Amino acid sequence: MKLGTRGSDLALEQTRRAQDALGFDTESVVVETSGDSFEGDIEELGTQGVFVRELDLRVVDGELDAAVHSMKDMPTERPEGLEVAAVLERVASHDVLVTPEGATLDELEEGATVGTSSRRRRAQVLRERDDLNVERLRGNVDTRVEKVLDDETVYDAAVLSEAGIVGLELDIEYGMGYERLPLDGFVPSANQGIVAVVAVDGTDEFERLTRADHKRTRVVSTAERVVLSRVGGGCIAPVGVHARIKGDRMSLRADALSSDGEESVNLDRRYDVRSYIEGAEELAEEMIDRGAKELLREAAD
Repeated sequence: MKLGTRGSDLALEQTRRAQDALGFDTESVVVETSGDSFEGDIEELGTQGVFVRELDLRVVDGELDAAVHSMKDMPTERPEGLEVAAVLERVASHDVLVTPEGATLDELEEGATVGTSSRRRRAQVLRERDDLNVERLRGNVDTRVEKVLDDETVYDAAVLSEAGIVGLELDIEYGMGYERLPLDGFVPSANQGIVAVVAVDGTDEFERLTRADHKRTRVVSTAERVVLSRVGGGCIAPVGVHARIKGDRMSLRADALSSDGEESVNLDRRYDVRSYIEGAEELAEEMIDRGAKELLREAAD
């Protein structure tokens, strides 16, 4: 079975995780996507899913049997016939602040430069500390970390996903090299830290891939995508959605922000896990009633 993947170290690590979970022989096929080869601002491409589209189309065309994605990069609207066959167990979901000395967000000096490649993270940082200077920082996870730790860097800190640090086993430690940012102020992107394996529904390959599906992660990932789909904004907008299960209850948070972080709609609700779809729909409607759609629309202008 041929599994399509991007060529970054993190993407290859995620594909190895998928192969281990499947437990049968597969071949990883590296595909360079438009997002990988584009050297400018990703937002200039004017579309969502720039890291997944080429892989998806090769699966639909039969060149690949399946593709492995960071689920947060997947648009809520998918190519016809292509479905998520397996969702791997979520390893980490928080955003983290990386600094050379392991400083916290509160400890950064006024005017310090914080790097991020995300509109959402930029808005959330400015909401917490509007005295900071937030600059664009692109590159793979290890590249961004290196830019912050470099003695001659212009960045005093960076905000990125803990999943990347954990997955690549980078030589920085929680509490020393980075601070895990709290969920109430830094709601992550929907499906952050989740890996998905997609294939054409109804095929033998699809059925074989389902053995790697982690049921609990499937539930939270679905709830998060329901909210994102209803509220809108897509994967590059300043919006976060995060679900967690404890016992028979699911906590669900959502956060929609203006580009400068001065305005936001932030909700935190609890639902019976057996009604997780209904709960996600209810939270999405409450977000919309409170003006989340308009806020995200203005942020995209």
